[in-house]
Amino acid sequence: MTLAVFLPFLFAALCAGLGPRLGRRTGYVAALAFVPALLLALPLSAMPAAVPALEVTRWVPTLDLALALRGDGFSLLFAVLIGVIGTLASLYAVAYLSERERFGRFYAYLLLFGGSMLGLVLSDNLIALFGFWELTSVTSFLLIGLWHTRSAARDGAVKAFLVSALGGLGLLAAVAMIGIAGGSTSLSGLNLEALRASPLFVPALLLTLLAAFTKSAQLPFHLWLPTAMEAPTPVSAFLHSATMVKAGVLLVAKFGLLFGSSALWSGIIVPVGLATLVWGAWIALRQTDLKALLAYSTVSQLGLLMSLYGLADAEGKFAATAHLLNHAAFKAALFFVVGIIDHETGTREIPLLGGLRKALPLTFAAALLASLSMAGVPPLGGFISKELFYEAMLHRGPVFIAVAMLGSALTFAYSFRLLRVFWGPPRHPVGAEPHEAPPGLLVPAGLLTLTALTFGLLPGSAEALTRTAQNALDFAAYRGHLQLWHGVTPALLATLLTWGLGAGLIGQAGRVAILQRRLTPRVNANTVYYALTEGVNVLSSRLIARTQGLALPDQLRIMLGAAALIAGYAVWRAPQVFHPIGTPPLALLPIAALLVAGAVGVLLAHSRLTAVVVTGLTGFGSAAAFLGLRAPDLALTQLLVEAVTVILYLLAFRYLPRGGDLPRARWRLRLDLLLAASMGLGATLLVLAGVRFLAPPISPYYLANSYELAGGRNVVNVLLVDFRGFDTLGEIVVVGTVALAVLALVRLGKGGRPRLEASAPPPSPDTPPAPPRIKEEA
Repeated sequence: MTLAVFLPFLFAALCAGLGPRLGRRTGYVAALAFVPALLLALPLSAMPAAVPALEVTRWVPTLDLALALRGDGFSLLFAVLIGVIGTLASLYAVAYLSERERFGRFYAYLLLFGGSMLGLVLSDNLIALFGFWELTSVTSFLLIGLWHTRSAARDGAVKAFLVSALGGLGLLAAVAMIGIAGGSTSLSGLNLEALRASPLFVPALLLTLLAAFTKSAQLPFHLWLPTAMEAPTPVSAFLHSATMVKAGVLLVAKFGLLFGSSALWSGIIVPVGLATLVWGAWIALRQTDLKALLAYSTVSQLGLLMSLYGLADAEGKFAATAHLLNHAAFKAALFFVVGIIDHETGTREIPLLGGLRKALPLTFAAALLASLSMAGVPPLGGFISKELFYEAMLHRGPVFIAVAMLGSALTFAYSFRLLRVFWGPPRHPVGAEPHEAPPGLLVPAGLLTLTALTFGLLPGSAEALTRTAQNALDFAAYRGHLQLWHGVTPALLATLLTWGLGAGLIGQAGRVAILQRRLTPRVNANTVYYALTEGVNVLSSRLIARTQGLALPDQLRIMLGAAALIAGYAVWRAPQVFHPIGTPPLALLPIAALLVAGAVGVLLAHSRLTAVVVTGLTGFGSAAAFLGLRAPDLALTQLLVEAVTVILYLLAFRYLPRGGDLPRARWRLRLDLLLAASMGLGATLLVLAGVRFLAPPISPYYLANSYELAGGRNVVNVLLVDFRGFDTLGEIVVVGTVALAVLALVRLGKGGRPRLEASAPPPSPDTPPAPPRIKEEA
């Protein structure tokens, strides 16, 4: 398991280096990174009887920090699923992407994302789980914004990152509360009784749901997922079928064991999931872009999965796990099919396409089977899992089954809308000559379609996979089975009614479209999001305009006032305790007088030059103080810094306008005196409060061990080079970075040849046309 998680990270670095040399063949190397994940099928085959394996890699043992990976049935099933889709997506991209694509960057991002997802599903440590969760957010941001020169890609990446980052903050707080209340950071080692009795239980539950809903695009956080289609199609297939969008579903499935006993858990998840099912399907039905249609269908299907796992009973978990497998198969296949259509015709717009079944017969076969599975038509896997969904909702009540049927009827309708591009007279953009795709594009879609068909014709295969997770998700007691024919049951009757309703929607497509336009709300998640982001931009612009253009004294007043507020709040929250500082040496008194004289001299100076020179007194006084305290190295450093600072000031004066006394009203004078006195008093109190030790001082250790351990008699040098070597290295890096930044700024002021504009992104068959094609809620 450890190798399965970390090999994609290693191969990401490898692909980044090999990409420029191997070009599209880098995809073959990337596919090898998922081999350990595929090999997890071996321990998975022993489930559910086998004992879950646990692999622990110690990180900071003194803090009980470790990377613990746990291979229970559900985790292994998800990991293998990621490995399969990741492998197929890597190979599909070899044939799909343009020759001019930056393959090193593309596959590096893809593998970083795959490794993060594998770490997320296998992690047994709450802290590590959160870390991998955040890694999926960052890497998906990179993937969605791969073609960052396009505004739509940037918008989609930022939107996805902001929404998922909001959930990430919720998850951070949730895992902290769970760890505190449950007495462990190990997911399998939590004290469930203590957790459920803790006052932190409800806040942790709500924050967990926030994280799950944002990640899996549940209402009202669904806005990011459709715009994430700006990623290349292989990435979309990976994101939508097996990885990021299902991370929230994974969280609900696993954490349902912690929170499922609470009525609040099901009371929130099930209604939200069903509402997302219907709303996502409703919006999908009005899309004209095939990929946008699939994106909203993913929103809808995630709502279905959420509602089933949210039931938190054995029947719901069994049905959800079965549908999770089916959804991964038909959704990835459909994304690959849409990629083929786009690759062959240059468009994904439904009104511009028609009659493609003759030019793309194999693609049509794959699209037909995958779409029928999505629509819940026998003998495909989607039909079987939909029957389980209906059974579960029938047991909940008439309202639940009614909503489920409405969402499924809309699903039925948009599935056939997707197939419209294959019927009717041949139609495609001028200049396009569609013909059957090469094997590199067809094989991944064909394999997944056959899987969806196998799950339907041989339900035992899907049930065997589903049952591997029964112990991990606690649904072993459920005795139901996956079958094509259960007899004439209420679920079957509901299915027949659904088909009739779906057929009506297809037959009345024109009237449905008019109804959709009339019912489109003006205020929705997208309009709220853009209003918020625009509001933040306006606020920040006005704040900068009002503050950065002020005179220097006014800027100083604002900064000092803000610092006083923050420090005052800290003092108020944590009253300071002052300790005696002892008797200072008499030899330092003249130096103290010099420092005070320098400070007073700055106040009385009438010119810049005098102020700088007098300021230098405080710096040289500090150097003298270091010397008096037997720190010659520090004194020498201070002398050098002070001398350089004074020289730089004097050089800067050359370029500054001639200054003069600024007019200052009486009230401003009093305000400045008050601010200066407050800051001086506050700084003094802060320093005095800091002269205390919460632990024994460490300085005697350095004095005693500098020569013994590091072989140096100069304690300061040994401290900088040996004991705090990494700190020193970090400081040098910071100084070097600042020096480079200063050099870059200086060079900006020099003339030179005009810079060329950034080159346009490489053309790709996946590149959408300029106007936005997603019909969002507004």
